[in-house]
Amino acid sequence: METRRIFEEAYHTIEKKEVAVIRNVHGFPIYDRDIISPYLMLFICHSGSSRALYDMQEVVFRPNEVAMILPNHIIRPIDSSPDYSITIIMHSFAFEQDMTQRRMTHDRNKFHKTPACRLTDEEMAQYMKAVELLEIISNTSASRFPHRHEMLLSQTDIMTEMLDACRREMDDDARMHNRSYTVFIEFCNLLAMNYRQQHEVAFYAEKAHLTTRHFSVVIKNMVGISASDYIEQYLATQAKNLLSSRPDLSVQQISDHLGYADSPSFCRFFKRHTGFTPGEYIRYQES
Repeated sequence: METRRIFEEAYHTIEKKEVAVIRNVHGFPIYDRDIISPYLMLFICHSGSSRALYDMQEVVFRPNEVAMILPNHIIRPIDSSPDYSITIIMHSFAFEQDMTQRRMTHDRNKFHKTPACRLTDEEMAQYMKAVELLEIISNTSASRFPHRHEMLLSQTDIMTEMLDACRREMDDDARMHNRSYTVFIEFCNLLAMNYRQQHEVAFYAEKAHLTTRHFSVVIKNMVGISASDYIEQYLATQAKNLLSSRPDLSVQQISDHLGYADSPSFCRFFKRHTGFTPGEYIRYQES
C-alpha cells in the first residue's frame, strides 16, 4: 500500500512539477496486472532485483542498472526481491515533449530493445550526484529559480548523455540487428501513439512496409499472439486503467477516448476481453 501511495502522489503532482524524483521505493504498486503509464520513467536500482513483462517480453532489473520505461507501453510486474530498492525519475508529458524536441538525435527506442543500462560503481555514483541536483531543481519553485524549466531540461540533458555513453559501450545485442524484433518495437511504439485512432492491423503493417499477413506472422512469432489480439489486449488494458483511475469519465467518454464507434460496441469488446461489463468491473475494483 505504501508503494501505491507513493505512485499516486507522484501522479497527482507530476504535471505541475514537470520532473519528480521518488526515492526509497521498494516494489511496484501492483503485481501480475498490466500497467500503462502516460509518463516516461527512469528506474535506478540500488539493491535487490525485479522481474516484469515489458510489451510481453520478460526483463530482469538488477543493482547498478538504470531502466527507461517509455510512455504508453505495457509493463506487467511479476515479482521483486525483499531487498529491492530503487529511485524513480518521472517526466511529465509536456516535459518529455520538450526533451524530445530538444534532443531529436536521441534514440529512445534502444531503451525499448534493452530497457536497462548497467553502470559501474563509479558511473552510478556520478549518476546519483546528477540525480541529487535534478531533485533540488525539481523541488524549488519557479519564483526562486526563474529559469527552472530550462534548468530541468539542461540537467536531464546531462543525465541522458551519461546514459548514452554507457549504452555505446554495451555489447551489441543480436536483437538490435534482427529485422523481426525491429518490426515489433516499431509496432509497439506506433500503437502507443495511435491506439485511439487506429485499431486495424493493416495500418501498422503498412507502416512496416509489409503485407498484413507477413506482419501478423512476424508479431505472432515474437510474442505468441496475433497482431490483432495484441492490439485488443492493449486497448483492454487502457480501458481498465481508465475505469480504475478516472471515475469522472462516463463509459461513453471512455468509449470515445479509445476510438470506438459507440458505447455498446465498446461494452461488447470489454465484456469479451475481461468477462465484465464496464460497470461490473468498476464495482469489482471497489470491492
